Order: sequence, then C-alpha cells, then structure tokens
Amino acid sequence: MRLVRYKGFTLVELLVVIGIIGVLVSVLLPALGRARQASWAIKCASNLRSIGQAMTGYTAENKGFYPAAYIYVGMKLTPTSESPDAAINGYLHWSSYLYSHKDSEQSDSPFRSMTGWDMFQCPTIERGGLSPTNTFAGNRDEGQQNDDAAIIDKQSPRCAYTVNEAICPRNKFVLTFQGAVRTYHYVSAANIKQAAQTILATEWNPDWRIVAGPPRIDGGSPTGSAADTVCKSHRPISGYVGMSGELDLEKVAKDTFRNPPAPAIRRAKPSDLMSNPQYPGISASKTRLDWVGRNHYPAFDQTGFNIGKSNFLYVDGHVETKQIRETLAPAFEWGQTIYSMTPINDILPQ
Repeated sequence: MRLVRYKGFTLVELLVVIGIIGVLVSVLLPALGRARQASWAIKCASNLRSIGQAMTGYTAENKGFYPAAYIYVGMKLTPTSESPDAAINGYLHWSSYLYSHKDSEQSDSPFRSMTGWDMFQCPTIERGGLSPTNTFAGNRDEGQQNDDAAIIDKQSPRCAYTVNEAICPRNKFVLTFQGAVRTYHYVSAANIKQAAQTILATEWNPDWRIVAGPPRIDGGSPTGSAADTVCKSHRPISGYVGMSGELDLEKVAKDTFRNPPAPAIRRAKPSDLMSNPQYPGISASKTRLDWVGRNHYPAFDQTGFNIGKSNFLYVDGHVETKQIRETLAPAFEWGQTIYSMTPINDILPQ
C-alpha cells in the first residue's frame, strides 16, 4: 500500500506567516490613516475653493459686494430702524446666497434636503458639518434643539465652513439695534487690501457645542436658557477682540472721554488662542478664532497646543492648509482693518 503525503504548512510556518502579516499591518495602518487624512484635507480644500469661486460669482452679480454672514429673514431697514428685532422668521445665511436655486428665499424645501449642498461639507466633520440654528427633525445632533421649533433657517443643512466677520457683516446695520454701539455695512471686494493674504472663510470646530455655549455668546446667563443646546453656526468669526475681552465687536464702545479716543479693539495674537478648545472650557475663550476647527493632521506640540491644521480660503480664491496660529503671526491675515464695520479708527495692533 502506497502512502500519500499531502503537502501543507506546518504550525511553525503558519505562525511565521501570521507574524509577518501582523508586522505589515502595523506598518501599513498608520500610512493608510495618513493617506485618508490627506485625502480628506484635499477634498475639504477643494470644496472651500469652490465656495471661493461661488463668492466671486456672487460679487460679480452684486456690484462687487460680498454677502452678509447672515441677516434675519424678512429684514427691513430704514436710516434709523431695523426689523424684525429677532429671528422670528429664521436666519438667512451666506450659504443660501451661493446656492444654485434662485427661489431659495421664498421656499423652505431646499433647506430640508441635503441635495445640492455638497460644496459646503467637509468629510472630517461628522455628517459633513454643523447644522443650522433652526433645522428639520433628524438633522439635529444629539443634545441639540432648535431656537424656534417651527422655523427652518435658510442655510445649508450641513455647513463645515464659516466666514470672516471683517468681510461679511452681521445683521447690525443700525446703531443701538440689539445693543450695538457700532454698525456694520456691506464690503466691496475692491476695497480689500492684500487679497492674497486676507482670509475670507475657514472651517468650523467639529463640536457644535463650542459654537453654542456656555456661557451664552450674547453675554446673558446660561441658567435656564437654551444657550448650550442651540448651535450658532450662522455666525461669522473674527480675528479681532475687544480690549476688555468682549467677543461681540458691535458692542465694543470707544472711550470717547480721551483725546484721541483710546483703542477699543485689537488684533488677536497667538497667545490669545486656547491650547485645545473644548466644551465647556470654551467659556474662557479670548477670541472667536477658537471656533475654527483644527481638523486635519491632528497632533500636539511639546506644550500641549493642538497643532492640527485647517483649510483657509483667501480673498483672491486660493486655499492654504495651515495651523490657526500661523494666520496671526508672523503676518496677521484676518484683514488690515474690520472692513465691515464703521467707524473703525481705534484698532490697536497686536
């Protein structure tokens, strides 16, 4: 009787092969992770570049002026009054101006669907971006509530980006409206100096609670309020801060009793940034730049500072991926002045 010998792997050989596979996996996984991070950063930058192109189209159709970061739906202005005095009809966001449907101001339907809003999303943020202050059921994140349950804001249902307040004004166009001691106005692209070194838009922090509170970002008390349940993703961010620490620039008053008036606003500096903005520690923030995401290539330096990078869209249309503190020094990139605000003759340099 002839014995048949079957060829196969011995136990030792199998263990060696498994060990080699394990080593290869441990080597390849970090590389694959870095490749994925790089692809997400590129996709995010591409979307932001598309927003820049859409902004250029908007200014071409609107006599060279940029849109507001937001206004209230149904806003009416006179030289001495502004109404409504609250978002009783919701917010009209800058993303809606760039949306392809020209009837978006008259209908809520485009804002109840994700269709057509790809440009405003970034893959590094869960679900593509932050939700509006008022949105449809199912689009809110865990713990989030509408400011008004009956309203749908005219804003991209998911938005990963925010604009520079120095270029895109808020809806305080009349003195004393909502306590404003300064007024905003629309900005012409032709008036912006050093367009290639001036930021127009950037990315949100992925934690919506940081763009909410506490404390209430309008200065009120969070006790018994919806301050930390309402996402304020309609708001712009600013590279400027009040000398007394005020974050809402339209409420920063000049010292009119000095001659010349004492500076009331200054440029933010790297030391103003939080090392790693987190909720609820964001209440100690010195600047709204802490709302900017550090979403790409996450890492920490030896001091514990989060050196993750973000994409920044510049006025001339190009996009750079860099650390947030690199936008403050050696060059300040948030506007040579607050173009959207007037008068603004009391800014102190860094």
